Amino acid sequence: MTLASPLRLCVLLAVALAGCTQPQRPYTFQASPGPESVLDTLVRALVSAGQPPESVEPDLGILRTRWEQTQPCYQTPSQQQGALMRRFITTVAPTASGSNIVTVTMEAQCCEAEGERRHGGFRPGSCLAVNEILESHQNEVNALGATLQQALDNAAK
Repeated sequence: MTLASPLRLCVLLAVALAGCTQPQRPYTFQASPGPESVLDTLVRALVSAGQPPESVEPDLGILRTRWEQTQPCYQTPSQQQGALMRRFITTVAPTASGSNIVTVTMEAQCCEAEGERRHGGFRPGSCLAVNEILESHQNEVNALGATLQQALDNAAK
C-alpha cells in the first residue's frame, strides 16, 4: 500500500462525511403585482416561514434574514472547526411590463468560534465566505423560494 492510497481514502472519507457541495442555483420567478407592495407580501411570507427579515432595503428591493448557525465547518481562517452561518437574501427587480423578478439566494460563511453567548449558542469570530453549498441547503433555498412564490401568487388573485 502506498502513501497515496491512505491519503485518497482520507479525502474520500472527508467528502462523504461533509456531503457534496455544489454551486448555488438561485430560485427565480416572476411575480404579478397585487393590491399591496411585493415587499410587504414578502416580509409577511418570510415571517410566516420562520425566516423574519433582519433588514429590508425598499429602494434596492433587498430583504435579508438574520444569520443562523447550521452545522460545523472547517473552512475557517485558521482551518479549525467553526460553524456554518447562513442567511437568505431575497431581491425584487421590477420589469418594464409591471411585474417583478424575485430571486432567492443563500449567503453562507464558515466562522471561527469567538466564544459562547450568555444564554448558550455560538458567537462568531472571523469568517470566510463559502462559495458552494450542500444539496440540503439548496433544497432550503428552493423550498423558501417556492413558499414566497406561492404567497405572491395568492396576493395577486
